[in-house]
Amino acid sequence: MINRELKSQLKALDNYDEFCQILHTVDINQLDGSDVHFLSKYLNKIKKQPKLKVAFSANYTVEPLPSYIDVYCAFHGMPSTTYIGGYNQHYQDILNPGSQLLQYQPNICFLLLSLHELEPLVCQQFSSLSDQDKQNCQERILTHIENWVDLALQKTDATVLVSNFQIPTFPSYGIADLQQDSGELEFYIELNLKLCKKFKHHSRAYIFDIDRLASRFGKDRASDPKMLYMAKMLWTDEFFAIVANEFIRYVIGILGRSKKCLVLDLDNTLWGGVIGEDGIEGIKIGIGDPISEAFLAFQQKIVDIKNRGVILAICSKNNPEDALEAFQKKTEMPLKIDDFSASEINWDAKHLNIQKIAKTLNIGTDSLVFIDDNPAECSLVQQMLPEVTTILLPPDSASYVSTIDQILELEKLDVRSDDLVKTEQYIQNKKRQQAHDNIGDLNSYLYSLESKVTIKTASEQDLSRVHQLFSKTNQFNLTTIRYSVSDIEKFYQSDTYQIITVAAQDKFGQLGTIGQCLLKLSSEVIEVDSFILSCRAMGRGIETALINFIKKKYLIGHTSVKLVGTYIPSKKNLPIKSFLEAQGLKLIDESIDGKKHYELLSKDAQEIPCPWLEIIV
Repeated sequence: MINRELKSQLKALDNYDEFCQILHTVDINQLDGSDVHFLSKYLNKIKKQPKLKVAFSANYTVEPLPSYIDVYCAFHGMPSTTYIGGYNQHYQDILNPGSQLLQYQPNICFLLLSLHELEPLVCQQFSSLSDQDKQNCQERILTHIENWVDLALQKTDATVLVSNFQIPTFPSYGIADLQQDSGELEFYIELNLKLCKKFKHHSRAYIFDIDRLASRFGKDRASDPKMLYMAKMLWTDEFFAIVANEFIRYVIGILGRSKKCLVLDLDNTLWGGVIGEDGIEGIKIGIGDPISEAFLAFQQKIVDIKNRGVILAICSKNNPEDALEAFQKKTEMPLKIDDFSASEINWDAKHLNIQKIAKTLNIGTDSLVFIDDNPAECSLVQQMLPEVTTILLPPDSASYVSTIDQILELEKLDVRSDDLVKTEQYIQNKKRQQAHDNIGDLNSYLYSLESKVTIKTASEQDLSRVHQLFSKTNQFNLTTIRYSVSDIEKFYQSDTYQIITVAAQDKFGQLGTIGQCLLKLSSEVIEVDSFILSCRAMGRGIETALINFIKKKYLIGHTSVKLVGTYIPSKKNLPIKSFLEAQGLKLIDESIDGKKHYELLSKDAQEIPCPWLEIIV
């Protein structure tokens, strides 16, 4: 609970960022309903331009939920506002052009429906329904939701979350339910599965698994029948906190706030014991005793994280030979040394090694999560690198898996095929760097890579990766504008815009889709709205090949056409600062805020040779 002194501090503030800093000193999981109401009240007084606008549409009372979400978003540094539609007015809100919901222009629409209102026969008379009646009920429910989601996607730019349905704890047929041809458990499982399949591959609609949350929390604790009858409130105050915390996982994915790399200690983190003291036979991992099995389960969980497309790295104070021997000889370990894209195993300070890891992977330290069992090491990393998400493991290794499950920054809305080969791609990059160091001469090195570059207009299947590049790329990003999935869909469907993607491969392997350019087209002006290249592909001339493609297609051989572009500086995009000048564009003016405006007339356009690249258009 929030004590009186902290309340006084918060009341005196009028700055959102300072409020969030103090909020970080609180254990957010220990807040009760009155704490959240207090915090939400004062957050609304010091509103900051929201990064997130959330609209709730429900046929039961969800009023406590927005307060929790505002507070949890503030805890994660994401200013938000919320809107609640009228009770059971979700269709009216989405169909009425003048509705407050549509005027609010949300980033996220959250649909929460209960069968108590939507299909009361299912809740009240299930055992009296015929099999056909049950089938008809299912179809009505699914059609109702699907039509609403289609309307929401048409009329808003929002990402849509749809709650599924909680399976009853005491089915109508009692313990005989599973023996029925069409029992209640089967009905709900089928309904939720069909709902899941309807939106499985949609770019802007996702299922919010309320049934899984309620099961994890305890369904008897999650709901209060008295409040349902009195106020149409389906959930208890404590369960609203669980829903809000889960909601933040989706927000992190939607806003592109997921971390790229998980950095792990070794001793008493990946295995029990200290390899330098206990030796290979003394460290604990595997089958046979509780401690070994706990570390085995933890490593298996790390493998799952890797399979989401999160890069793994090692940061350990150890003798490198001892650590490598553990990976070689402890064959029962799920993790192999090749699963790690970078490692710093030495006796240097860990915050320095973490910086080296970020440099090796060519990503920012703010893209890292660091896990260690040592409080002193975690404290130092937190002080020296506050942008790194630092996790101190609990004393009991049996709790390691649940600890990592609580790291919201490792969540992703979708796992793409490109994500599944991230580790391999970073290992290939290491080989490229080694080849560069061995050859020495840059020109010879570029020829030795035998690179093939494919440039094409984006297809619908590319849009997810396009959004990922907009969300994640910082260094070689001309404007660092973060377009939403809805924005990208509109660009794709528009005749005025064109999205061009670039993919590459070389003798070491596939790099995948590593760049894109968003063009705004008119008869006389081609505007480079955005130009993005993954840090993995910088310095190889691929960016020049893409500009050559644009010059050849739109400028060379044409008259009275010009290419224009703007560089908008950020804290991280210095590598692209002089890019347009290097491509032959002329600086027209520079604003006081550092923005640079460029143009290139068709009569002056010339391709810049990249003979070491094989270009496929």
